[in-house]
Amino acid sequence: MHRWPIDMSAEVNTKCFDSIESAQDFMKVLADTILDSMKDLNQDQLTAVEEGQQRQAQAIELAIFKLKTLTCHVHKSRIILNDLRTVRRLILNERKPKPRALAATSPF
Repeated sequence: MHRWPIDMSAEVNTKCFDSIESAQDFMKVLADTILDSMKDLNQDQLTAVEEGQQRQAQAIELAIFKLKTLTCHVHKSRIILNDLRTVRRLILNERKPKPRALAATSPF
């Protein structure tokens, strides 16, 4: 069976969201961890079905569903963080607007 490692040291907790970029990094790690857990749980579910452990298989199926839901939320959060980074760059003038090409012809 899969064991879910939990290592949430104080150092990790305080540095995860120091900036938008560090939050993005954290969300990437979270997405990767979810994917790994889903792979492990899929294998565990197959084993439970093969061994006739219906209740165990159903519980694993529920966990997989919840991880899929979490994956959607993480994906949306990553998009929002990217949008926030873009807005911050615009506010702080870190991103210069592209110069517009002048029209070759004059309306007059």
